[in-house]
Amino acid sequence: MIEINPYTYLRAERESGIMSLYSRLSQLELNRRTNNVDKEQRVASTTSSPPVNEKAKTLNEIVSSAGVLLKTIRGGDVTNYPKTGDQCTIHYEAYTEAEITDNKNSPVPFDSSRSRNQFFHFILGGGQVIEGLDIAVSKMSVGQLVEATIPYPYHYGIAGYPPVVPPRSTLVFRVELIRFESR
Repeated sequence: MIEINPYTYLRAERESGIMSLYSRLSQLELNRRTNNVDKEQRVASTTSSPPVNEKAKTLNEIVSSAGVLLKTIRGGDVTNYPKTGDQCTIHYEAYTEAEITDNKNSPVPFDSSRSRNQFFHFILGGGQVIEGLDIAVSKMSVGQLVEATIPYPYHYGIAGYPPVVPPRSTLVFRVELIRFESR
């Protein structure tokens, strides 16, 4: 007979609720920003400045369905996006959110391809990187640089990866998609 620990079940339910709340708050923030973009477009059309052609050009944050938040630092070519199975080449710097918050002027990454002066290569969707990084890169175009905020269910989970990644922590990746090759 299998015994179910009610504490484990309740803890899983609570964490699921937290992630649902996080996803809902992320969606509300996206809606708020989208509404602000609509207002900016209306204002732009009544002033002498050139009109905004697409929300995507002014809206620099995207929330994926998984709750991964992307903030564009530098735009890419907006035409070439990798697909599952493509060989991707990136540069990245990985931080805990606490590191960025505590050391705003000079955060220290816990991992960085840039510090090693080597590109990082992986198969998109191939399970070679954390899920949040797969999600982020799948939304990027060649040349784009983003800051991806990744909640714990999409990296090392509840346990984290001690001592580098604390339990239930949020990670922030600065990722640049250098190129990709279809396989």
